[in-house]
Amino acid sequence: MTTAAPPTPHPAFALLGEEVELSRIEKALQALFGGGGDGAVEQSGIARASLINLALYNENPAELERDASVLAELTSETACRSLLIHADTRSAGTGVRAWVQAHCQIDRNGAKTVCTEQISFLLAGRSPGLLRNVVLANLDSDLPLAFWWRGELSDAFEERLYSRIDRLLYDSEGWESPRNPFLRLLECQREAPSSFVMHDLAFTRLNSIRHAVANAFDRPLVARELDSLTEVVIRHAKGHRLSSLYLAAWVAGRLEAAIDGAASSPGEVVCRPGRKGARNGFRIRLDELDPQRRGRVEVDFILGGTRIEISRCQTRDFLRTLTKREGAAIEEDWLPARRLHDASLVADILNRAGRNRTHAQTLPGVLELLAL
Repeated sequence: MTTAAPPTPHPAFALLGEEVELSRIEKALQALFGGGGDGAVEQSGIARASLINLALYNENPAELERDASVLAELTSETACRSLLIHADTRSAGTGVRAWVQAHCQIDRNGAKTVCTEQISFLLAGRSPGLLRNVVLANLDSDLPLAFWWRGELSDAFEERLYSRIDRLLYDSEGWESPRNPFLRLLECQREAPSSFVMHDLAFTRLNSIRHAVANAFDRPLVARELDSLTEVVIRHAKGHRLSSLYLAAWVAGRLEAAIDGAASSPGEVVCRPGRKGARNGFRIRLDELDPQRRGRVEVDFILGGTRIEISRCQTRDFLRTLTKREGAAIEEDWLPARRLHDASLVADILNRAGRNRTHAQTLPGVLELLAL
């Protein structure tokens, strides 16, 4: 692997710390923590914390400044060794540049206490093994690897890389044609000797509204009417259609309903009755949300004489649930739903860990909907 420095300086490089030669990365990290190795670190009172390896990879160099800021925010609260890797695959030459820095928590006296280390790389060229070599050569011992892939999947996502990944994070909302990448990920997951766990930020963003749906149907009066469900209306903001498909597939899955592909269309999903839920089946209508409305997704349930409407409050960070019954006063419930940016979404995923079974159970339904 060549170490020739890729050209094209970028102002964001100033955010990456001290530039170092690849062969001196570990020595440069030790110098950041006192200059004398582990003993100096202990004497300085700074804990060098690392519980996981976290890599962020992006093939859009224009987003380097954004990614550097997001990773700095994330690692200030998460004990890990972080790798920020940006690749300029359109570069004619092939090379690597590296930087090191530390992100530290500050105590009430203004002193550094717990610090995490970050190694940043700029890759140039389309060398297939460049990403894999950089990642594997700079992991912290045998700690698990969480790999955050920004943007579309590329040929750099290959077996000798993903076989070392424990958690794969991505955001399918921005993918141009998500069905093929989903199928590819499922195939890679099956092939990997130690299957990685998938975390889609597009699905994680739905945690609050899924909680609100579950909370609404937890009431006995509503639950008793579940078999009279006739229609679900999901409205999504522009650019967030995949979120509506995730929510539709999750609702169908929770009701153990089967999607009737022959009778469905991209705008209306016909669900055959399952072991629980509507006695005669139901429909899920997918509409675009009024651009004046705040929020990504809203959902209504129509069952018998009851209508449940769940939407984001237009003035505060809450989800509002309205339960409207014939001949009864409207019931109103509120649940907190702060808007999560990328750093907080990833922190939530890393903190929860687990096998992410709900996403795994929902994804096959999303693939069915994408095929309509």
